[in-house]
Amino acid sequence: MPGIEKLPIEETLEDSPQTRSLLGVFEEDTAAMSNYCSQLYQAMQRIYDAQNELSAATHLTSRLLKEYDKQRFPLGGDDEVIAPPCSSLQKSSMS
Repeated sequence: MPGIEKLPIEETLEDSPQTRSLLGVFEEDTAAMSNYCSQLYQAMQRIYDAQNELSAATHLTSRLLKEYDKQRFPLGGDDEVIAPPCSSLQKSSMS
């Protein structure tokens, strides 16, 4: 990266103030990057969990809509006026 001094490994043996200062800067950068990655991971985990929940809810909704035609309502009987709305959906999806 431009503008950042490198920390020569040979200077670490001397334990100079400059080496300690550069090491402190690198430690701060590492801590900031670690914190950022942790937050990013948590946000992505929430998205993953939400997608799984949405998928499960979509499958359940689909199953329930398919089962609606099989439902028998006491007022329904064979009356065409109170026919299940899913039959209309099935007719339109066959077109």
